Amino acid sequence: MTSSGRLSIPDTLRLHLACGVGLLTRIPVGWLLPSAYKNSSASWPLAQSIWCWPLIGAGIGICTGGLSAVLQCRHIPPLAAAGIALGMQILVTGGLHEDGLADTADSSGGMTPERKLEIMRDSRIGSYGVLALCLAILIRAGVLSSIHSIALACLICGIAGCLARGAFLVVTKTIPPARPDGLARSLYPLAQRNLTIALAGIICLCILLTVFLMPAPLTVACLLTFIVFPILLALAVALLIARYAQRKLGGYTGDILGACAVITECTIMTALSALFY
Repeated sequence: MTSSGRLSIPDTLRLHLACGVGLLTRIPVGWLLPSAYKNSSASWPLAQSIWCWPLIGAGIGICTGGLSAVLQCRHIPPLAAAGIALGMQILVTGGLHEDGLADTADSSGGMTPERKLEIMRDSRIGSYGVLALCLAILIRAGVLSSIHSIALACLICGIAGCLARGAFLVVTKTIPPARPDGLARSLYPLAQRNLTIALAGIICLCILLTVFLMPAPLTVACLLTFIVFPILLALAVALLIARYAQRKLGGYTGDILGACAVITECTIMTALSALFY
């Protein structure tokens, strides 16, 4: 079977985008696949597609923030507008990261790494998971309902979405997987070249979003605030979660990565919105 290494550059980019969109959203990706991968059982190069994950996260964030602000401009109550926007986001992503957050929170009730991993694989949700989900939705809805500018909402949510998907790449690079199987295991070890491209893309995306969407006059301090500060904050969150996962589980799982994305998104949205509140 033809592999991604033998595909043309445009087809390889399409395949990587299909991998990223198919993993991070519920959007159909059949139309993106090169002909060699349509109706084929060939494995997808998931680990090679990491360069586009921050881009997809930024797109999801921009759509979420933009929808909330547009609805508020149409005189929808701010909290209702935020709820609708978050509902759209969860519909698009399938609640993938939220599921990881809930499972990670529930696993805190386990006493040993083995028991924690067992709880994570249980499809049922416990009280810790419910509380974690409620807090995550409350924080994001609170931020969205406080932002009435479309450009500012797209900027804050775009940067948060970008860094949320970039943060769990740091986790996978920092610690090994906790299980010998599973989807998350296929990411280890991350190719240094692909990771470098992803991290460079994060910086470029933050710069572009700030330059084109910042409602206030651009200054050096403004650029540093919306580029360096959130990147360092996301890095700190990722390293803390990596340390937690290493100590409690012996490594990362898909649920840990999902929890990392949600926690990073909440943190970045709260920190950046505080500058304009």
